[in-house]
Amino acid sequence: MKMTAGFGALSNPELAAIEITSFTSPSFGDVSFHRTELVDGIAKMREVPVLSIEPGATVVLEPGGYHLMFMMPSEDIQPGQVIVVEMIAADGRSFSFEMPVERR
Repeated sequence: MKMTAGFGALSNPELAAIEITSFTSPSFGDVSFHRTELVDGIAKMREVPVLSIEPGATVVLEPGGYHLMFMMPSEDIQPGQVIVVEMIAADGRSFSFEMPVERR
């Protein structure tokens, strides 16, 4: 596996919007945030440089929409493993979460 996608949901329980500017994981050399869009009837994946999550809102990461792209694995990733992902906000805060690895 040279690349794979990540799905789930990101919620903002804060009273102000959070702007996420990057994602990292010790299990992958590169993690980026994308959105699949239909352009002239063709699905195209576009990188999203900043994800803004409004107060109390949830952004769903799913096939055909927003998703994480995990590239250059640093180890052999297998279903059943859990990977750690860190997201960095524009204000310098960082948030870590775990994602289970599943085969779809």
